[in-house]
Amino acid sequence: MSDFVVGIPIGIAIGIAIGISIGIEIGKQKPWSELTEEEKKIRKSGIGAGIVILLLGVIVFLWLFFT
Repeated sequence: MSDFVVGIPIGIAIGIAIGISIGIEIGKQKPWSELTEEEKKIRKSGIGAGIVILLLGVIVFLWLFFT
Protein backbone atom coordinates (compact mmCIF):
# COMPACT_ATOMS: atom_id res chain seq x y z
CA MET A 1 0.00 0.00 0.00
CA SER A 2 1.40 3.37 -0.97
CA ASP A 3 2.08 6.18 1.44
CA PHE A 4 -0.43 8.34 -0.40
CA VAL A 5 -3.26 5.85 0.22
CA VAL A 6 -2.36 5.76 3.91
CA GLY A 7 -2.02 9.55 4.06
CA ILE A 8 -5.57 10.28 2.87
CA PRO A 9 -7.30 8.74 5.96
CA ILE A 10 -4.72 10.38 8.24
CA GLY A 11 -5.40 13.76 6.64
CA ILE A 12 -9.14 13.28 6.94
CA ALA A 13 -8.81 12.33 10.62
CA ILE A 14 -6.64 15.38 11.29
CA GLY A 15 -9.15 17.60 9.48
CA ILE A 16 -12.03 16.22 11.54
CA ALA A 17 -10.07 16.77 14.76
CA ILE A 18 -9.30 20.34 13.76
CA GLY A 19 -12.92 21.01 12.85
CA ILE A 20 -14.19 19.66 16.15
CA SER A 21 -11.65 21.60 18.22
CA ILE A 22 -12.37 24.85 16.39
CA GLY A 23 -16.11 24.24 16.63
CA ILE A 24 -15.89 23.74 20.39
CA GLU A 25 -13.91 26.96 20.82
CA ILE A 26 -16.22 28.98 18.62
CA GLY A 27 -19.31 27.43 20.21
CA LYS A 28 -18.57 29.13 23.51
CA GLN A 29 -20.39 32.37 22.84
CA LYS A 30 -19.57 34.18 26.06
CA PRO A 31 -18.38 37.72 25.21
CA TRP A 32 -14.67 38.40 25.73
CA SER A 33 -15.41 41.26 28.16
CA GLU A 34 -17.30 38.88 30.48
CA LEU A 35 -14.49 36.34 30.70
CA THR A 36 -12.27 36.12 33.76
CA GLU A 37 -8.50 36.24 33.32
CA GLU A 38 -8.33 32.45 33.77
CA GLU A 39 -10.99 31.89 31.09
CA LYS A 40 -9.18 34.24 28.72
CA LYS A 41 -5.95 32.30 29.27
CA ILE A 42 -7.72 28.98 28.59
CA ARG A 43 -9.39 30.36 25.46
CA LYS A 44 -6.07 31.69 24.13
CA SER A 45 -4.41 28.33 24.81
CA GLY A 46 -7.20 26.49 23.00
CA ILE A 47 -6.99 28.72 19.97
CA GLY A 48 -3.20 28.39 19.95
CA ALA A 49 -3.44 24.60 20.16
CA GLY A 50 -5.93 24.60 17.30
CA ILE A 51 -3.59 26.64 15.13
CA VAL A 52 -0.66 24.32 15.92
CA ILE A 53 -2.77 21.26 15.05
CA LEU A 54 -3.88 22.92 11.82
CA LEU A 55 -0.29 23.69 10.83
CA LEU A 56 0.83 20.15 11.66
CA GLY A 57 -1.99 18.76 9.54
CA VAL A 58 -1.01 20.93 6.58
CA ILE A 59 2.66 19.95 6.94
CA VAL A 60 1.82 16.23 7.14
CA PHE A 61 -0.47 16.51 4.12
CA LEU A 62 2.13 18.31 2.04
CA TRP A 63 4.87 15.90 3.13
CA LEU A 64 2.77 12.87 2.20
CA PHE A 65 1.56 14.46 -1.04
CA PHE A 66 5.01 15.34 -2.34
CA THR A 67 6.88 12.19 -1.32
